[in-house]
Amino acid sequence: MPKKSKTISINGVCVIRYVPKVDKYEVDAGLKLGGTTKHRKRCATKQEALAYADQLKVKIKNHGFSAFKLSAEEQADAEKALKVARPLGVSLEDALRFYAQYHEQRGADMTFDDLVEDFRDKLDDDRAKGEGVKDRTYQDYKYRHQRLADEFGGISLISFSHEKHWLPLSRKLLTASRRFENHLRILFNHAVENEYLQVTPMKGKLSKASKLKKPAILREDQWRQLLLTAIQTDKDLDLLCYVVLTLYMGLRPQSEVPNLTWQSINFKTKKLFIADDQTGKSDLGRTLEIPECAIALLKMCKRKKGPIIESNNQHKKNWNLLREMAGFIVRDESGQTIRNDWKHDVARHTAGTMVYAKTQSKEKVRSFLGHTNDVTMRHYVNHGESIDEESERFFSFTAPLPDQIGEAVKSA
Repeated sequence: MPKKSKTISINGVCVIRYVPKVDKYEVDAGLKLGGTTKHRKRCATKQEALAYADQLKVKIKNHGFSAFKLSAEEQADAEKALKVARPLGVSLEDALRFYAQYHEQRGADMTFDDLVEDFRDKLDDDRAKGEGVKDRTYQDYKYRHQRLADEFGGISLISFSHEKHWLPLSRKLLTASRRFENHLRILFNHAVENEYLQVTPMKGKLSKASKLKKPAILREDQWRQLLLTAIQTDKDLDLLCYVVLTLYMGLRPQSEVPNLTWQSINFKTKKLFIADDQTGKSDLGRTLEIPECAIALLKMCKRKKGPIIESNNQHKKNWNLLREMAGFIVRDESGQTIRNDWKHDVARHTAGTMVYAKTQSKEKVRSFLGHTNDVTMRHYVNHGESIDEESERFFSFTAPLPDQIGEAVKSA
């Protein structure tokens, strides 16, 4: 067996000696650490002894010899804290002063649940004064903040961590994470503004939005075919008004058109009025100017009284038949759909794109479509830059004479 070294001196702090009788290494600091009892500890290996001696050096460096007046439990706690502080290059004193500074803040005892409740109280106060957000935005705030509270509710504000708390949730939320991140930043900005925190724990800037795809819009041959087929079949299918309201007025086909009646259309003022309770979205009511070409088409409708859609079931059947006649839906001999070129909200998207191409105004498109934010405007801007000439033909569309409609449908 190799001979083991007997004594190692550690910078005047202690000595390490090998004790053959018990086959252990003893760390001996004598009375240097204070007290009336010599400070000694035996370790199974030389490496353990050196590690313990290193701990003594760190304690003396950070806290002087008074650190050894701590109880065994307090010393163990201090050792754990050092493992956290050492990689950061700070002493325990600096770390505790920083923590104490945060604890002096108004929000020292607040949890995330408390912050959400405080922010909601502010929203309610502002709305009571008539200065707050609208109903739809308020409901969106409530939903997203409650979702965040379900995740972070009991966490104290001063201990909230961008990396530890937010990033794991963002990975679970996937594409929805950006909206929740935005609301999380709103909440913590509120905390800073009210001096609950000195700084927000949310790092950097709001993550970039995913690239928006251009929504599908109808080609010129498609919107022409749709209009001509609706004109030709209006007596039987009663869909010309529905097509005009979705294609030229950009109305939501499922939540707005079914709530309207012919009384909503004022032929004298050439305006269409949609009340808040007719939008399906509570605060998006609006009055729209009806283009001349749309007025002319509406005057051609066989029925001009009662609800726009008289029977939902019949409307669905007729709508499928119209799109089939116009070539959007193709079926095989058994009646099974083998192709469907009609995309969700394609008529509404076409309307918004044409309005932007004509006006070059995002604000006009927003009010026209009943949008509450600017994000969706990028859809129509991307399309509308390149179809200004087509938009002129769109808004100057003229229905053919009755005896020419059949031929026009064939050639469209």
